[in-house]
Amino acid sequence: MSRILFVMLHPGFVRYYDDALTALAAAGHDVHVAFEITRSKLGENVTAQRLAARSPRVTCGTTPERRESVRQFLARADHGAARSGQRPVRWWSGAAREEAWESLATTVRLLADYLRFFEPAFRDAVLLRARAEKRLPRIAASIARGTAALGGRKLLGAALRALEQVIPTSEAIMEFIRERRPDLLLVTPLIELGSQQVDYVKAARALGVRSALCVASWDNLTSKGLIRVLPERIVVWNDAQKAEAVTLHRARPEQVVVTGAQLFDRWFAARPVRSREEFCRDVGLDPSRRFVLYLGSSSFIAPDEVPFAARWVAALRRSSDPAVAGLGVLVRPHPANARQWRTFEPSLAPGLALWPPIGTDPNADGFQRDFFESMYFSEAVVGINTSAQIEASIVGRPVFTIRTPEFAHAQEGTLHFRHLVGDGGPVRAAASLDEHVVQLSALLQHGAGDDAERRSFVQRFVRPHGLDTPAVPVFAGAIERHLASPPPASRLDPAWAILTRPAGLLLAYVARALAEDRPLWAYALRPPLAAGVGLAALGYRAAGAAHELRTGGIKRLRRGVWRAWYESSRRISAWRRRISSTLVKRARHVGGAAKRAVRRQL
Repeated sequence: MSRILFVMLHPGFVRYYDDALTALAAAGHDVHVAFEITRSKLGENVTAQRLAARSPRVTCGTTPERRESVRQFLARADHGAARSGQRPVRWWSGAAREEAWESLATTVRLLADYLRFFEPAFRDAVLLRARAEKRLPRIAASIARGTAALGGRKLLGAALRALEQVIPTSEAIMEFIRERRPDLLLVTPLIELGSQQVDYVKAARALGVRSALCVASWDNLTSKGLIRVLPERIVVWNDAQKAEAVTLHRARPEQVVVTGAQLFDRWFAARPVRSREEFCRDVGLDPSRRFVLYLGSSSFIAPDEVPFAARWVAALRRSSDPAVAGLGVLVRPHPANARQWRTFEPSLAPGLALWPPIGTDPNADGFQRDFFESMYFSEAVVGINTSAQIEASIVGRPVFTIRTPEFAHAQEGTLHFRHLVGDGGPVRAAASLDEHVVQLSALLQHGAGDDAERRSFVQRFVRPHGLDTPAVPVFAGAIERHLASPPPASRLDPAWAILTRPAGLLLAYVARALAEDRPLWAYALRPPLAAGVGLAALGYRAAGAAHELRTGGIKRLRRGVWRAWYESSRRISAWRRRISSTLVKRARHVGGAAKRAVRRQL
């Protein structure tokens, strides 16, 4: 059968596709899931291990390691190499060129993502724009702001798209795909700010491999970056996301496939395991009292949620309606934003409980069961802006939210919030806590009313092929149809992109320098300062050489005189010893002859 390579940013994305990948494996396809980064903050690695354990046809691994970041490169090249014993990377080396290209790619992609938030559709997306700006060097952000203010946003966007074509495809990624030999490349999420998954789509196009983007969540196409290089297929949940892909990401309608939200299939078949009395006792609520569920939001949406939740509980307790004032309250923190709730004291208010306890493993047995039963047994669900409001709608509970200035960035400042509160949305929005209390009072007195609108939203947004049609087999079928289509022809880079790469490489080195994020005057002063330091160093070396020559000449003269005197003294001493020895020998000879002559006369 076919080989599928699924590149995910980290193991946390497994939970969006575990059932669908299991279904593809059951159909006989070999699936390899490759993660760009490892992550275990919420036990995501456990989810990946469970996925691989389900079927021998599913394997997990990592993608090729990227070059070190630009900041790491500069630190090591400037001063770290001497301390660590590593050789510094020369700017003309192949490794430095590759790092420079990566730096340019990151800057171009972050700049394109930042620029999109100046489009009219994102006029109120202040925090989304600020989040994108934080990732950019200051000079790049200034260029984007100035260009947008002068009306040149579209022109700059076109230039950035052209630059994306100039940036060469990573050879390491090309080799990785050649080794895996996939029939289909899937990527998710692809739209993270500055995402490097673009390189996998470019490599697949160059090698003639089918490709598809799997849009993981309901907010991905509006709250994050752009799809900079379009794969052959884009798999989305519903027609609303299809419209976003076409209008916001320049996709063609025939490229986009609507399958439904396979992530939520489990909620349609879920049933409570415990009775309501058992559940209330387990979480610390009075079973005799009705309760409302508060669902926490992510850290980006609600970084400081606890004070608002305390005001919300106080508003319920001071209500003039005894039914509202006597409601039990169950608070369920967002798993990735639970730490702040350590300051929340449920014991300060009667009928209040926080469940599950802070620090509970979201992969533990019973975690999802607790979540389902929390929604199922509640009278209503309240939240700021979270996908759990969609899940509550599937379970069949009325959902409420309160518009408040402190969370305006996460409500009116995001496009995906409008899916919940716009025409046909399941969430009832109040302009104040007092209005919200009135809404709850009406619900408790008269019930939820007609449920047709909620069911219509669930069908339209979660199961567009019918409430009784699960999304997992539809998703798997869309993937198999793409596998059955003819593979694309290899797409070589255009000639103009190849010819302009030398200039692009020069720009890449500039982008690497800009990653230091220093003010412009620092870059302007660098050439004259470098020249001055070089001249000073040359003068210092010349003076040192002259001093060495001068002092060295005197030393050599003194050493020569001393050696000449020493050698002459040695020679004179030798001559003296030789003459003395000769005279002594002569005297002894004459004395001996005289003695012998006297003896003969006697």
